[in-house]
Amino acid sequence: MPHLDVRALSKTFTMHLLGGTTLTAFADVSFTVPRGRFLAIVGRSGSGKSSLLRCLYRRYLPSTGAIRYATAGGTVDLLSAPDREVLRLRRSEIGYVSQFLQAIPRVPSRDIVAAPLLRAGAEPAQARAAADEMLERLGMSAALRGTFPATMSGGERQRVNVARALCAAPRLLLLDEPTSALDPETRRLALAAILALKRDGATAVGIFHDREAVEALADDVLVLEDGAVSWHGPVADYATTALEA
Repeated sequence: MPHLDVRALSKTFTMHLLGGTTLTAFADVSFTVPRGRFLAIVGRSGSGKSSLLRCLYRRYLPSTGAIRYATAGGTVDLLSAPDREVLRLRRSEIGYVSQFLQAIPRVPSRDIVAAPLLRAGAEPAQARAAADEMLERLGMSAALRGTFPATMSGGERQRVNVARALCAAPRLLLLDEPTSALDPETRRLALAAILALKRDGATAVGIFHDREAVEALADDVLVLEDGAVSWHGPVADYATTALEA
């Protein structure tokens, strides 16, 4: 049984302010991800990659298909599961890194990273210590850990974003271009932290434009082109020239 089994997934948007015009983000996408494997999703901008990942996280509700996820307690369909169940899984098993940090203003970075652990029942001191450790692994100075992300650069905010998802050690990790705003050294640290989580047994699906990241992390690659799967196979067989900047 795969950890994640996606079948005939599609997402169509209806533009009500444009007379009901429909826009297909992607259609008939199917793939499986075994436990502990990393699937990289690549393709040109506008090919439907981020919409697909948001459907896996249920930030978008897919139009058709199935997303069967093997939770710690049994298999659920993330497309049809009640909102309460999806929220529970986000708190306990599924981590998500967006392209940009979304956080409550005036909350220190350390507390943003510790929040998933606190929701899971960790003691505040333990959660903050784990947050400090993860931020340190991503190269963030002690002085910055107690400041607000609004005062930080884009790359520093993205470190907080990545740290928040990794700190809780999710069973399923969804990554939407997590390293795009990072400098080369911080990118290296982030990739190492993601790889360590994978080695501990996490399953991951990630969007990357960076060939180095795909080669470092992925076991398999899925290429989206105009909302459809144009190639899917092992990373060793993937034609690296197909990676789009």
